Amino acid sequence: MINQDNGTIVLTLGLVLALGGVVLLLQNDQGRSIDATPNFSTFQDVNAKKTAFFQYLEPKIQAVNSAIAEERTELLRLIEALDTRANLTRKQQRWLRDRAIKYRVPDRDALPDQVLASRLRERIDEIPAALALAQSANESGWGTSRFAVNQNNFFGLWCYTEDCGVRPLAASSETRHQVAGFDSVQGGVQEYMLTLNSHPAYETLRAIRRDLRIASAPVTGDALAAGLIRYSERGEAYVEELRAMIRINGLDDRDS
Repeated sequence: MINQDNGTIVLTLGLVLALGGVVLLLQNDQGRSIDATPNFSTFQDVNAKKTAFFQYLEPKIQAVNSAIAEERTELLRLIEALDTRANLTRKQQRWLRDRAIKYRVPDRDALPDQVLASRLRERIDEIPAALALAQSANESGWGTSRFAVNQNNFFGLWCYTEDCGVRPLAASSETRHQVAGFDSVQGGVQEYMLTLNSHPAYETLRAIRRDLRIASAPVTGDALAAGLIRYSERGEAYVEELRAMIRINGLDDRDS
């Protein structure tokens, strides 16, 4: 998870209406802007609140997935090149090695290009919109948590270095983690997807997705939710709650 040095959040501009709710235009004390986020707590109608939430988050999720898809296209191009000739160009090798660092491939320095590319194929791939929307709603309380509002963190992401975020209110003196802060909501989405695509805790999720790709089967949020047991201390109950949110809100349609 990325480390951010966020200061106190202060209100700098007024209130404007957007998506049926109030938008707060915020800036931290270091002058970095915080995303203009709908004030989801002002919604009285639950369905209107959900609609506004999905309309706000989905374009950001799609944008990050599009960037991942471009990376995957380049990776597949390199894999094809490796299959047809012995060596990559220096530029291609540099791209491959940079992605190995980004996606935290174990033992990357000792791996030949072909093996490294194969490992990356499992990591550089999209996260279903249904899963990202369900998790963001679950982790942020439909966009009302102080971490979503003040830290642009809709996914409950943690960080572990000093001043990388804010401490949970109920944290004990022994608590090492902070809730990460991001300069934009889309930045938080990027880190969320990178975490699922690189962290050892989500190896099962990546394996499920790989097997679905091999079988030419749909990669759905419901299917990949099984790989998120370690995302929450609630384990299987958390997975089932995400699946229920996907089902009740008809989110699987957004994966097609």
